[in-house]
Amino acid sequence: MQIKGASIRRFLEKPDKDVRAVLLYGPNESFSHEAAQRLSAWALGKSDDPYAITKLGEDEIKRDSARLADALAAQSLLGGPTIVWARVSGKGADDSILAALTSIERGDPSGYLIVEAGDLGGSADIVKKFGAAKSAAVIAFYEETDAERAVFAKALAKELGVTFEREAEDRFLAALPADRGLARQEIEKLALYAHNLGRPLEVADLEALLAAESESAIDAASLAAAQGKAAQAVESLARIDALSGVSALRALLRRLHQLRDARAMMDQGASAEDAIARLRPPVFWKERDAVASQARLWTAKKLSAAYEVLWTAEMRSKTAGAPQELIAADAYRNVAKLIGS
Repeated sequence: MQIKGASIRRFLEKPDKDVRAVLLYGPNESFSHEAAQRLSAWALGKSDDPYAITKLGEDEIKRDSARLADALAAQSLLGGPTIVWARVSGKGADDSILAALTSIERGDPSGYLIVEAGDLGGSADIVKKFGAAKSAAVIAFYEETDAERAVFAKALAKELGVTFEREAEDRFLAALPADRGLARQEIEKLALYAHNLGRPLEVADLEALLAAESESAIDAASLAAAQGKAAQAVESLARIDALSGVSALRALLRRLHQLRDARAMMDQGASAEDAIARLRPPVFWKERDAVASQARLWTAKKLSAAYEVLWTAEMRSKTAGAPQELIAADAYRNVAKLIGS
């Protein structure tokens, strides 16, 4: 089935129990990833099995065509659900994914399949097959309009108990980054500050709290890693108090998505500067020269290797008791080293 419009929110809040495979695609990869997180949490339920979720990248699936089907059919060690979360950016894994979909339609494997497929077109064969399947759903995520972004931000702020003075709310909406994940982090930061404050937030509060995306330490770290400056990247991470390793990994992943999109336009004939100017969300003006230089350095092969580093690091980070900060720092270091390889 195809899920569109307001039905997307309803589906993510209360997924259809008859649906056991979901394809998420479109240009808004931040939305796709957030949806995948919500679906995996729902499918996982109350299980505390750290191995219940198997994450697979496109290269892993291409190297072993049976890997995805085997993971779907595997039994959880604790008897709970089995979830397979595949993230692909091309067509190299389509055959394995569609074979798994066919098995799910027959009722064979017991697992739950989530596929993040990147910026596909609606006419792609995999989109059509998921849309026609009885046990599957397909959702496309497009870039938000300013109005949609404002609705999300105000709703989340209200949910977290954050209130604003009139002028402060206008400033709050104007200052939020376009990326949904970064916007959520900023709103959660405001909620911590506003807890027990006893008054609405004022403009002065926002000026102190809403750091520009380009000025944050985590963005400085991801920019340094993408430039191949391993020591600078790790040093920037070390300056962040209460660093979330997973958030740091996601920040670098967004940086690589930016470079991947720029590289794709360059491979089609665009100059580095033109490619950077066309990126959405826009690159902060102070970073444009640096990002253009990075785009010239990062080949598709190196980007694929970097994605593998981050995937592995995120899986390690989610193991109980894992030293997330050290894992993130190691991943930043290894990604930076790819520039010199």
